[in-house]
Amino acid sequence: MNTIKYFSGILFALVLMMLPQVSFATEDAGVPAKIWTYPVVYALDQEVTWYFDMTGTNFSEGQDLYLWAWSPSEPDAGNFDNSSEFAKLEYVGDMVWKKTLTPTKYFNTTVANIESSAGFWMRLKGKGNEKQSDVIQAPWSVGDIKTFKESGNAVQIYPEKFYIDQPLSLLVNANLVWTGAVQGGLAGEEIHLHSGLNNFAEGAIVEYQAWIPEVSAKTKLTPIGDNIYKIDFIPREYFGVDEDFVMENIEFLFPAKDWAKVGTAEGGKNFVVLAPGVVAPPDPVFYFFPQKFTQYDILTLVRKNNEKKSQGLIYTIVAGGKTITGEFTGKAEEMRAYVNLLQGLAGATNLDKINLEVKDKNGSEILKTDIPLVPLSDLE
Repeated sequence: MNTIKYFSGILFALVLMMLPQVSFATEDAGVPAKIWTYPVVYALDQEVTWYFDMTGTNFSEGQDLYLWAWSPSEPDAGNFDNSSEFAKLEYVGDMVWKKTLTPTKYFNTTVANIESSAGFWMRLKGKGNEKQSDVIQAPWSVGDIKTFKESGNAVQIYPEKFYIDQPLSLLVNANLVWTGAVQGGLAGEEIHLHSGLNNFAEGAIVEYQAWIPEVSAKTKLTPIGDNIYKIDFIPREYFGVDEDFVMENIEFLFPAKDWAKVGTAEGGKNFVVLAPGVVAPPDPVFYFFPQKFTQYDILTLVRKNNEKKSQGLIYTIVAGGKTITGEFTGKAEEMRAYVNLLQGLAGATNLDKINLEVKDKNGSEILKTDIPLVPLSDLE
């Protein structure tokens, strides 16, 4: 026996048994073509808008429709033949209606009661009892939030398949975000989003500017309990990009109020979430040759698979009071630098190592390490 199907059948049967008695003369208008919410993920005590695309049903374009719900409670009980005004939906256009509400207020119950209920079950109907939709369930986020809390992820975008012209919710677990060497340093803070599309591509960036009230409000995340925060947006609208812009990823970090702290992934790295269908780029690879060398050799530095936004790389070598610096050449696929140690370290004696530091031209550190030198005595 398929246990899941069996349980689902029982649940649906129970929901049908909960239906209040209605007139048998009521016409069945059909099933919504699509139901969605904005925000995608919402707390049960915060405002949400439910959207109903009634294309293909027997409802008329633009007619007055009303919400008749019975789970988790029945707000318009006894009024099936003459729905109350508070239950009226707003017509958006193209056979789409919407209802904006706060679940705990609309259903006059608690978060705990909603969470333990069968969910949001309802029909859409006309003012009277002439016509009603099939039984429908509005999406809710109880499972998504619970799954995110238990996932161990610091960030998550819902839905998993998100698109540039559709709503998404970005969830953040402040307990798991890093501030420098401290994990959880953003817990309880006012958190903002500093972000950009396609690795902060020009013209696709929304910075957190604390001194501009409207920008501060736009980038502010909403706490939804247990140090979980979220922000909701449609990427094209939020970043203000053109219709032909192709989204490859969303890159972001989390400044606290007035940049007092900055939340990142481990190691101080920005968070990057790839858009659906985008293949993850190969990780950068750094190496040098020869693997063993003296202070008299020419050292070759190589870095492959550089970031798209990289404007170039700069190296600095320090040894024996001498400093050698220069730039890599090449393209993002592979950049190289050739370092004449004999010339750059001329006059230095008895060296046993060099200190190598590589940064990109944006100032981000790529590498910092000591490399041992082959003693000159080994050449004798």
